[in-house]
Amino acid sequence: MSAPVEEVQFNLDGILSELGSFGKYQLFLLVLLAFRDSFLHMCNFNYVFTAADVPFRCQVPECELSPPIFNTSWSDYATHKSVCLRSVTEHTNITECTPDMFMENKTIHCDDVIYENYNSIVAEFNLGCQPWKRTLIGTVHNLGLVFSYIISGIISDRYGRKVIIVGTPLMVGIAGLLKSFTFDYWSLLVLEFLETALGYGNASMVLSLETVSQKSRVAFSCISDILSSLGAALFGLIAWKIPYWRYMMRAIYAPLLIVVFYIFLVDEGVRWLLAHNRKEEAVRVLNKVAKINNITLSNKAKEMLSTISNEQNRMVELNQQSKHEPVEILSVLRSKTILVRLSVIAACFICSMFVFSGAIIYSTNISGNKYMNYSMMILLGVPTRIITAFTLTRFGRKAPICIAYCLCSCFFMASAFVPKSIAWASTILYMIGKMCSSYGIFSVYVVGMEIFPTTSRNSLANIANTVGRIGSVIAPQTPLLEKYMPGLPMVVFSLAALGPALLALLLPDTSAALPDRLKDIQVQEKTGAVTSESA
Repeated sequence: MSAPVEEVQFNLDGILSELGSFGKYQLFLLVLLAFRDSFLHMCNFNYVFTAADVPFRCQVPECELSPPIFNTSWSDYATHKSVCLRSVTEHTNITECTPDMFMENKTIHCDDVIYENYNSIVAEFNLGCQPWKRTLIGTVHNLGLVFSYIISGIISDRYGRKVIIVGTPLMVGIAGLLKSFTFDYWSLLVLEFLETALGYGNASMVLSLETVSQKSRVAFSCISDILSSLGAALFGLIAWKIPYWRYMMRAIYAPLLIVVFYIFLVDEGVRWLLAHNRKEEAVRVLNKVAKINNITLSNKAKEMLSTISNEQNRMVELNQQSKHEPVEILSVLRSKTILVRLSVIAACFICSMFVFSGAIIYSTNISGNKYMNYSMMILLGVPTRIITAFTLTRFGRKAPICIAYCLCSCFFMASAFVPKSIAWASTILYMIGKMCSSYGIFSVYVVGMEIFPTTSRNSLANIANTVGRIGSVIAPQTPLLEKYMPGLPMVVFSLAALGPALLALLLPDTSAALPDRLKDIQVQEKTGAVTSESA
């Protein structure tokens, strides 16, 4: 009779524990994933700077020098800043522009505008009087991610994590480089969509969770995210030193082409190989890890490897079953448990992605240097991940997520109503709120990976992620709210953060072994294995 699912999982986890979680092999993998994810993060938020708003004013032909300059002595009374209107002149023969030559109560629309600089898409494509076109770039970017996460999830679960880890950065790099050569707005918008629709995905986190043992998976994923955050924070410095949007794009997209060499450097996930009846490859990878880490496996571990290699009946049976069920995801979606979990995680993602993406985008609007603000927002992920590694391991998942988003809501709301005279206090409160948001969304990602079976983990997690992209699609529009009330975007972030705080109470506390198949989840529910580390 074949061994129970939980025994196989326990033995596999025991082998992973013996191999260590932070040996040479794992550290090399962390560096590779950090390089890939750092530049993908830069590209994912490129529009924060490439489509940044640029101060502009109406062109007043009667007063302009040749060539026109942005800063003039008469612009305050001749034009309406950030509004495409200008005062009407009372005289036609003007030799010098003075206040009495303009009619304050009579305005006309600008025929043309003058920008402070031409580093942004906004200035180069003359979008100043069409602010919706500027924010539409971020919306289209995130809309493409809806398709990306569906496609990458299906491919990852069917053909392996490595395909996505290598393939998506190449697609993003090529699309981004093409985008840097476009000379009209609509072509750029099409490439913006194609870039995200064909690239991205979260295979790195999936591989991180599946590479190490149960006790180390949160810490390993947190370290991976810390390293990628350190790299992603360099985007602020790159944008500062290379402000022109075309050159900036080439600087962050070109390095992704190096990821093609990952074909030879990254191994497929062992858990995925075992779940897809590729036992010999799994054993080869495990032996490779042992050799690189200079680990001598115990006799029990060696017996387990031998058992995996020789256990034909159970895997053949599963393989035959998979042939009768060509689409694994359709099978698991018949489960009420899976549907409930999928719905709750998707709703969490909608709110958490809206808050997280919106907070990063809006960071360039708070007081101070916008480049430094952006980098600071990303670097806040470093201490946040350290806290995450300790708290998620010790206190489970539900309580930390709920508390994090409650605090996030409080800090964003407080930041919105701090007087302008103490802007530093508003910035500090905003950054703490951003830390709580970062903590929350990473924790939701972890739970989203843990509650689904290996054979459809990335597909189901990406379905939830895809629905959640509704939040990130809306997020780029939040800076427009500032025109109606100062601090209004932060109020909206505060209210949205209450969503995952409440929804987290409906999630299972996932701290046991990762389920490989649907029946593993059913066994865990019956035995209460997902409720505590000791279960």
